Amino acid sequence: MTMDHREFLDRVRLEAEALEAWIAAGWLVLSHEDAEGQFTEVDVARAELIHDLKRDLGVNDEGISVILDLIDQLHGMRRTLGGLLSAIQAQPDDVRQRLVVSAQQTIIRHHTDPAGRERASPARRGADPGSESQG
Repeated sequence: MTMDHREFLDRVRLEAEALEAWIAAGWLVLSHEDAEGQFTEVDVARAELIHDLKRDLGVNDEGISVILDLIDQLHGMRRTLGGLLSAIQAQPDDVRQRLVVSAQQTIIRHHTDPAGRERASPARRGADPGSESQG
């Protein structure tokens, strides 16, 4: 379902000036199927998230830009992973099994030290994530 500017503004209880600012900031992107542009349910959810971040959590504009960028990256990674998993599922059983074993070995190598002990994440060690490279 798509909606025009007026419907969108009413639905998310937003002023036109704020909408223009959000579009200019890249927080919302119109589908340009026509000259007016259309909004979708995804845009409604995104606007509600922006409202929550600004009003309820007090996140500033720069923080909102960072959060939305990270969310967009996460969604892109999920789409990529979904495509990869579909491609793996399309492979013969022996190929899938070799891929699973290889992935498991890679994960084990990534999460263990040379002695075979599990590596603690920076959060579990109580360390500052940026301090790893300083050590």
